[in-house]
Amino acid sequence: MEEMGLKSNKLLCWQCGTPVVDEPMPLSTYAACRTCRASLHVCRFCQFDNSTWRSDCNETRAESVSDREKANFCDWFKPQVGLSANKRSNQPDDEREQLASLFASVDELPDTRESSETLDALFKKD
Repeated sequence: MEEMGLKSNKLLCWQCGTPVVDEPMPLSTYAACRTCRASLHVCRFCQFDNSTWRSDCNETRAESVSDREKANFCDWFKPQVGLSANKRSNQPDDEREQLASLFASVDELPDTRESSETLDALFKKD
């Protein structure tokens, strides 16, 4: 039951978060969650999945996959232990919030008239 240092009972379905139990390792291309029937041999359940990259995969030797939530035959697939379905689905929103917090909204920007008057006063030629 243990191969590649993983036990199937430490895996959580990438879609619903249900523990993946009694699945032989390595996961078959046809393995599915017993609760939601989602395929488990998918990019979104892989350690190499990276939605922030253009190719969506940290494994440079992996072939491109068009639907990252459907079963595939990738030879580089390694299931991600302890993946939380909630964390994965909220990840893009969290990143957007972090990015938005870096930039002030238009309402928070200083009035340009006041700024230009202040600069004029500082650099006024007599």
